[in-house]
Amino acid sequence: MVTLRQLLGALGAALLGAAVAEAKIPDHSAATRLAHEATWLKLGHYERADAEGTRWRSAIHSAEFFLAPDGATNPTSELEATLREFAAAGPVDDSHALCRFPARRLWLKSKLKDHPALSRMVSCPGFSAWTRQGRISSVSVVFATGYLGNPASYFGHTLLKFNIAGDSNATPLLDLSVNYGAIVGPGVDPLSYIVRGVTGGYDGGFSHIQFYYHNHNYGDIELRDLWEYRLDLPQPAVDLIVAHAWELLGKRFTYYFFKLNCVYRMGALLQVVDGLDVIPDDLPWLIPQALIHKLSEARLEGRRVLAGVIYLPSRQTRFYQKYRNLTAQQVTALESIGRGEQDLNGSALGSLDLDGRQRVLDALIDYYQFVAAPIDKASLTVRQAYAATLAARLRLPPGTPTSRHAEPRPPHLGRAPGWLQSGWEYQPGSGGAVSVRYRPAYYDPLDSDDGHVPFSGLAMGDLSLRITSQRVVVRRFDLFAVESANPGLTRLPGDNVSAMKVRLGAEQLRLSCEPCLAPRLQGDVGYGRQWVPGVYGALYAGGALQVDRAGQGAGFGRVSADLIVARSDVVRARVTHEIRFPLSSGLERYHVSRGELRWRIGARSDLRLSLERDQQRRVQVAHGIYF
Repeated sequence: MVTLRQLLGALGAALLGAAVAEAKIPDHSAATRLAHEATWLKLGHYERADAEGTRWRSAIHSAEFFLAPDGATNPTSELEATLREFAAAGPVDDSHALCRFPARRLWLKSKLKDHPALSRMVSCPGFSAWTRQGRISSVSVVFATGYLGNPASYFGHTLLKFNIAGDSNATPLLDLSVNYGAIVGPGVDPLSYIVRGVTGGYDGGFSHIQFYYHNHNYGDIELRDLWEYRLDLPQPAVDLIVAHAWELLGKRFTYYFFKLNCVYRMGALLQVVDGLDVIPDDLPWLIPQALIHKLSEARLEGRRVLAGVIYLPSRQTRFYQKYRNLTAQQVTALESIGRGEQDLNGSALGSLDLDGRQRVLDALIDYYQFVAAPIDKASLTVRQAYAATLAARLRLPPGTPTSRHAEPRPPHLGRAPGWLQSGWEYQPGSGGAVSVRYRPAYYDPLDSDDGHVPFSGLAMGDLSLRITSQRVVVRRFDLFAVESANPGLTRLPGDNVSAMKVRLGAEQLRLSCEPCLAPRLQGDVGYGRQWVPGVYGALYAGGALQVDRAGQGAGFGRVSADLIVARSDVVRARVTHEIRFPLSSGLERYHVSRGELRWRIGARSDLRLSLERDQQRRVQVAHGIYF
């Protein structure tokens, strides 16, 4: 028997269905005005398609993202089709447009408050489960520091983290994260990746996973520190960002390594909120550091957007932090056990007090996870040693010894990535000249600061000029230059002490020969170690291939040594010496020496004194500005 409540419910549903079916779409001129508002254009990722600004084209080239046949190029048609689909009869489930496009629904509802299609009861199980039943309360931007083991990660990486509220016992590692990157097939070599990534040969797309995956991959496998920048946004803004992220999952864009990359797309996702400006648009390239610099200064409705910064050190950083807190006796115990000279029952560990044994075992646990990540794929010997160390630690009373270590400054407080240097140089035989150097990005071993790999360098498009009243001479141009250093603080197996240099560009083959600018590819591998805090030394073997100019040969082999002293943030120095062995039998070996002293004037400038010598000497003093 039908009850009165069921009858009234059925009647109400019928009336609402009729109202939706009869819903009027705004007239074409009103729809056009609405479709050209900034937020609708952002939701469709529309970009100007002509110089006059009269035609549009969406950056998304997945057909399922559009509801109108010409929706990719016509914002008005897409808006009208969206309202028609929202009003479509039938049950509202995950396949309905109201569930596929929740951000469009939120925004259109704010603009067309009385439109019945936007007031329908909506049940979207997929979206509801993804947002943890609507419990996402804030958004964070996560910055992963640079990783010199992969060209795709040289400049670092950014992703979004959606923070879930309502469960005080839940770990932030289970929060939802949204990532953007190039869609690359298996087995792609680094050179092909670079070429296709720079020229737009890849599609890019958004993906999602729980945050612990990225924390493990970046922090434990690639040993990259993470910095979480938590944003203070009103809940409607959070809801809009989350809803639009749902719309973008699986959709394809054209990926460009230097511009339309993770930085741009993550910024565009945040900027769907009206009034929020976080994409740095004053440079022809975008790197993660520029985004977090802009984010730290951003404001919304007069209030700062940045709420706080959380540091998530990598497994390597955590091990080094614990290692530095050990006494000399504790270091001896750690290294003797780690090298297999003693076991856990030996005198080295047994002679320590409780606090010392706790410290050594805690450091050993991080050591095994650091050198063997992931631990489940390590050798049987390492896995057995790790299990024995865990068991030994569990036999001790609970408690974590206090440790003291200086937390690094957040990367947004560091200097800007671009650098312009000008100064004066003198060279016997050539006289004095103005020197100019322009490095669009990123850093060298003397100015590597917060968020950079210490004692390492990374630069692209680095140009050095010598200017006199008669001419301008190109001294050097580096298309790219990479210096990778692993400090190797301990004497334990697997604490990597490898070093590497790769450089491709053009430079003067000898100081005494200004017309000798020639293309050159250089590469070196070596051994390096941080002997004491802030002092790093390395030995290399390698060479170069070059175009033969002025009888300088087609290349050379070399051995070299580097010493970098960076014990202070204010004054740092570097000395390099090479012995080169020309490939041409008619040339004798020769020596090349370089020395450079950097004085940090402030976050935006520095002063450098350098001396270089092969057959001649060159002295330079120059002032640099970071931008």
